[in-house]
Amino acid sequence: METNSLTYEEAVSKLESILKELESGNCSINDTIEKFKNGVELYNYSNDLLLKAEGEIKILLKDDGRSMKEVLFPTEG
Repeated sequence: METNSLTYEEAVSKLESILKELESGNCSINDTIEKFKNGVELYNYSNDLLLKAEGEIKILLKDDGRSMKEVLFPTEG
């Protein structure tokens, strides 16, 4: 699966679609494995985009001329 051209929103939407298909239980074992691999790839890609955005936000906050404060981003869990 080619993920490099996807936006974050597109990647998450595709990941949600894969999860729904896997949860349905209607996939063959080979299809399940392939979907799982694609899901992991999409998850990693989405996570990388979020980490990059977090880094850019920290840089912008630092460059505003004020003292830098660590900004915590909420996480699920």
